[in-house]
Amino acid sequence: MKHFLWPAVSVAVLALAACTQHTITADTTHRVEIAPIHVTVDINLKVQRALDDALSFQGSIEDVFTEDELKMLEK
Repeated sequence: MKHFLWPAVSVAVLALAACTQHTITADTTHRVEIAPIHVTVDINLKVQRALDDALSFQGSIEDVFTEDELKMLEK
């Protein structure tokens, strides 16, 4: 009878263990943060120098600009 009891108990324990449900959850969500990017390009100094160079003449406007450029300015 002892030889019959241990296999029966083993089968019963394995059958009960097989009937259980296991749930494994993993958090797969990721937080994405979008931050603004501020880019400041300071070209005021270059523009000011170019304007100073262009407008610092001591003669007439014809001395600085060509005839084609003067015609474009008149339009």
